[in-house]
Amino acid sequence: MRDFFRGVRKRIGKLDAEQLREQYRLIADEADFLDALFTANSEGIIVLGEHGEAVKSNPAARALLGMEPADALAQLEIPLGVASKREMSITYPDERTLEMRTLPMKAGTLVYLRDITAEKARTEEELRVGATKAVRDLAAGVAHEIANPLNAISLNLQLLERERPDDESVKVCRQQISRLDSILRGFLQALRPSRPNLMPGSVADPLKNCLATLRQQFVERSISVTLDIPAALPPVAIDKMQFEQVYFNLLKNAMEAVGEGGRIDIGVASDDNDAVVSIRDNGAGIPPEQVAHLFEPYRTTKEKGTGLGLMISARIVRDHGGTIAAASKLGEGTRFTIRIPRIERRIRALK
Repeated sequence: MRDFFRGVRKRIGKLDAEQLREQYRLIADEADFLDALFTANSEGIIVLGEHGEAVKSNPAARALLGMEPADALAQLEIPLGVASKREMSITYPDERTLEMRTLPMKAGTLVYLRDITAEKARTEEELRVGATKAVRDLAAGVAHEIANPLNAISLNLQLLERERPDDESVKVCRQQISRLDSILRGFLQALRPSRPNLMPGSVADPLKNCLATLRQQFVERSISVTLDIPAALPPVAIDKMQFEQVYFNLLKNAMEAVGEGGRIDIGVASDDNDAVVSIRDNGAGIPPEQVAHLFEPYRTTKEKGTGLGLMISARIVRDHGGTIAAASKLGEGTRFTIRIPRIERRIRALK
């Protein structure tokens, strides 16, 4: 295009009216072609003037931002006259992640916007799968190297405890052996996840069983537990044994978070698509930077935790076609929300 204009400028004095009209038509056609490319581009493009004002933008930019780029400039904080690249999160019109690149121009700045939400989700899923595989590989090694000597130590400590029942050091050793055994079982469970045996049922049944098991611990710690379950709940496809483990992990975490005299609120409800279970504690809460990593292996907010309980719980929920989410606020507590698809919803989806 630049060479074309240079050629026309050099010869313009020698061109007659007809030739000028032809050159003008060629320029107009070229401008229309470039404008069509600009408009049809799936990446958002914003042209900024010398002082950062929006000179031109394409429909993709307006769709990605959910508003006119001129109205969004104050929030975007675009660096002018430099090449840059960064990611940003937006919540309107939808929650998404955008990549923003800038390129300096002769009299302004060119801004490119690209939706990378799906790309980031794929990357995070690949990292999650890789982390899970690493846990499984490590668990295999741990199980092989530790299980047999651990059992031998435990048996000998039991014999020693019979001979010296009041020896505190023996009791401490038994407690630590029990802790190692618990860690090992967690690794083994992460290593050999079993497929859920799905049967029609209620999300409330395994919850009630789990609460009955933990009732004495609630009493001993003076923890108040409220339970809100409607009279009728839609059936879901559920493995009750696996879901007892999910509830057990979440309730044990809640108990440790609230401590003596705390409070745990449990709610069960449903909507057109899902059965929903909410478990909320009034503990100290979790720092925001840790909430996003709660379901990853080795990520734990507890001093003596392994970080496997929530990872296993999330896997069980996913195997049921559901979702689990965490929300927390420092000083106010943490809420876990589980959503499991109703059987009716699955039938409608198949149609």
